[in-house]
Amino acid sequence: MAINLATKFEAKTSDLLYTERKTKLVTNQDYSWEGVSAVKVYTLTSPTVGNYDPSGGSSRYGNPTEVEDTVQTFTLSRDRAWTKTIDKSNFQDSNGVRKPGKYLAQVTREKMIPEIDTYVIAAIVTAGAADSRDDIVTDAATTTTNAYSNFTDIVADIQNNDGATEGLVALMTPAYHAVLKQSSLLDSSDIGLKDRKSGVVAMLDNVKIVKVPSGRFPANTDLVITHPNVTVAPEKLIDYTLHKNPQGVSGVLLEYRHRYDAFVDTNKTKNIGIHKTA
Repeated sequence: MAINLATKFEAKTSDLLYTERKTKLVTNQDYSWEGVSAVKVYTLTSPTVGNYDPSGGSSRYGNPTEVEDTVQTFTLSRDRAWTKTIDKSNFQDSNGVRKPGKYLAQVTREKMIPEIDTYVIAAIVTAGAADSRDDIVTDAATTTTNAYSNFTDIVADIQNNDGATEGLVALMTPAYHAVLKQSSLLDSSDIGLKDRKSGVVAMLDNVKIVKVPSGRFPANTDLVITHPNVTVAPEKLIDYTLHKNPQGVSGVLLEYRHRYDAFVDTNKTKNIGIHKTA
């Protein structure tokens, strides 16, 4: 006689691997897009400094001109969405695994977080490259010989250009971190719980180190050092709607919409340093 073995489906699902958001530490929310899709930011132009002239009559300080300005315009462009249905019979007959809230959390972890990180890092790298911030050190594969020197040279260049001496954050690939770790220079002893929860794994020369999956970096990039005052990353709308028994569906309809963007302040690109592998 035949032997029929039993099988069953587990109520617990096997979720895909994921990594949490990594770019919150290198962005800010300094401007408000409330009621608008574009924000204009003024920068007042500094004067030319000259010598005081005691014999210059009424122009001893120089010839006065009106204070001028430049304007940057930040226009939201990312309007992302997804939608899914869960038929009532599939909900009933799949051992309770199709829970709308849990599915939303899954999509956020596996889709939206990597997408936003990738977009933000690309914006920083693109703006930095436009100001030659990817030419501070030579493009080359990262090794135990050059990893630390490249890191310190980039930090030094930022600070030589009147950049930040406090608050710098280094986003690096796990491979770059692994090479640095071999030098025993990384210091994790002073990392507080709040920083650890934000993804900080160590400190190096007063710079916070955050490991980011290499797939979230632009091609041939394994290190981006920046400061949160460089990039504003608005998230104007995060909207999730659950429709019960909408027309044509016996069950639920899930709809998600996310408006976000990332804008680099061109006045602060000297606070960016990039290492390219090629």
